[in-house]
Amino acid sequence: MLAAIFHIKLATTAMAGWMSAASPVPIPAAAAALVFEAKVASPIEVSLYDENRRVSATVVIERDGSMDPATQKQVTHLFRCRSERSHPIARKTMAMMADLAERYEPHPIEFVSAYRVQRGESTTSPHRDARALDFRIRGVSLREVRDYLWRTYTEVGVGWYPEEQFIHMDTRPTMHDTSWTQAYGKMSYKPFWAELARRPAVVARHKPGV
Repeated sequence: MLAAIFHIKLATTAMAGWMSAASPVPIPAAAAALVFEAKVASPIEVSLYDENRRVSATVVIERDGSMDPATQKQVTHLFRCRSERSHPIARKTMAMMADLAERYEPHPIEFVSAYRVQRGESTTSPHRDARALDFRIRGVSLREVRDYLWRTYTEVGVGWYPEEQFIHMDTRPTMHDTSWTQAYGKMSYKPFWAELARRPAVVARHKPGV
């Protein structure tokens, strides 16, 4: 936590200096810092699109994944199973989604699946526990989203489905990170793209099509 606060303070100082220098009217560094800190603390507007039901929605989520009761109810219903059963999505999963929404603004998050409890769903599936989301971001490369998630977060599962054109992400507290690619009917764990995303030094060994 201290490291995160220190990082934000450094960014605040840098942003304050940049804003003061770039503005045609001098802005006090303290005022610029307050503007930046307010942005860091502000909630995030998330644009969503349900690929199956063809429904759009815009919700406001806090950076830690929390929501007010009305928004929580709306999101829980939006991410319901095809069986129409619903369950609140895990808070960390929502925090990751909010992060993606801010990073790739204004592109909407198009989700394919979230909470799933219909017949045939594995008892160990993170979808069954409302910890997972299958999605794409309109206008953004799947590889870009895939690598960002794997590089940024821990205690997660990140799967790449190039044929079906979506990314799977889930949170798995106290469990090992898991990465995979599913293509041509085969599931491949610990793919090269995952090693590449977390070890930039191996870029020189990058292979086409990872």
